[in-house]
Amino acid sequence: MSVDPYLAFVGFYNDWSPQMEGDIEFYTKLALDAGGPIVELGVGAGRIAIPISLAGVDVIGVDVSEAMLTEGKRRAEDAGVGNRITWMHEDMKSFVADPPVGLVTIPFRSFLHMATTDDQLGCLASARRSLRPGGRLALNVFVPDPEYIVGFEGKRRLIDEFTDEHGRRNELWHEPRYEIATQALHLKAMCDTYEGDRLVDVQEAFVELRMIHRYEMEHLLIRAGFEIEALYGWFDERPFTQESREMVWVART
Repeated sequence: MSVDPYLAFVGFYNDWSPQMEGDIEFYTKLALDAGGPIVELGVGAGRIAIPISLAGVDVIGVDVSEAMLTEGKRRAEDAGVGNRITWMHEDMKSFVADPPVGLVTIPFRSFLHMATTDDQLGCLASARRSLRPGGRLALNVFVPDPEYIVGFEGKRRLIDEFTDEHGRRNELWHEPRYEIATQALHLKAMCDTYEGDRLVDVQEAFVELRMIHRYEMEHLLIRAGFEIEALYGWFDERPFTQESREMVWVART
């Protein structure tokens, strides 16, 4: 019996993204332009899908993790949009919407879970098949930064702090390890829970990612049959420059 590798993330996954300021608004705007339903690959616990549904657009949320989908369903029901999101336990490398939709999104760097070129192209090919003519694909990935890689290799780094539903303080940490030759990123994520100053719980989760560079991503999109509409340096649609730390891609069929 296989264990869901994302089970350990469920309790703190939505709190692990403070640096993604503006992504919900960006993807919601695209969803409103496209009309529903839209497809979100790597929907997780619904951090983006739920606000999109609250804006009036139906979402087909696809994820390989049953634990994430279960948590997403709970959160959607609590938000009053349980009937606006269809939760699909499917692989983003092979899921195809039927009928096709006007927008497919892969937010929060989920495309980096595609560990090989075959995985990447399989995911993009399936996304393209999910889109009607003129439909859009939108995704974001971080910019591999050599200085960051060298500076934080193997080091524990505080990402964020939050208060959980029980009023306890939580600290989110991560510890990255890189393989330059394969572009692999082995990420250990930790959530330390405190009652006052006393550490009462430690959760650990592990994720495997593959870094992607700017022209590599461009080549993958073109090879998969997409026409690149835009590359932004952030979710406010600022130009992509030397200072950009995020690649926000929009492509069309």
